[in-house]
Amino acid sequence: MHWLLSALVILAAPFTYSPWLQAPGFADITRPVSGEAVRGIVTLEGTANHPAFDHFDLAFGYDPDPTDTWFPIVDSDRSKVVEGRLAVWDTSAVADGVYRLRLRVWPAEGQPLVAVVGGVRVRNRSAIETPTPGPTAEAALPTPMLETPTPSPMPTEAVVAAPEPGGRVRSAFVAGGVLGSVALAVTGAYAGWRAAQRAAWGAPRTVHRAERRRRRRDRT
Repeated sequence: MHWLLSALVILAAPFTYSPWLQAPGFADITRPVSGEAVRGIVTLEGTANHPAFDHFDLAFGYDPDPTDTWFPIVDSDRSKVVEGRLAVWDTSAVADGVYRLRLRVWPAEGQPLVAVVGGVRVRNRSAIETPTPGPTAEAALPTPMLETPTPSPMPTEAVVAAPEPGGRVRSAFVAGGVLGSVALAVTGAYAGWRAAQRAAWGAPRTVHRAERRRRRRDRT
């Protein structure tokens, strides 16, 4: 089946230019890829092959380029290449910028098969930009704020320092002295009160007793 399609391509090539001629496997640039940054000597890889292969050429141009101007890298190479090295591109003589690469595979007759890779960044004199990865689904979600529990203070028991033995003796002595003084004061106050009561009630009692004795004598 493959040889039949190849024969149809060869027969139709002088009369028509079909998009089928661009099918992968005939003209393809696999390295560098679109968006890649390069510098110095760059190996261009891909495929240049065809059942009616005659030669291929490689060129580069500005990206974008409204004038469609191309600068040759390889004018004409008659070697078939299948997933291998197409050419070596010295970018040191090229100003830093964004470029396109074009591969054309020419059959013996007819139109060429064309492969173009754009967005190749030449960076010989400037730093190569590091792409910033986009946020993942998890990173885009807001991070919940977690409250840090405040540890409760450990309850502390009031510690009363135990008095030393000497302090106990002194405390007992002082307490005894205070109690003794209070007792003496109370006793003295009571004695004074009793003396006052006796002085107040002594005369009436004497009169009363004398009256009682007189009445007894009168009855006898």
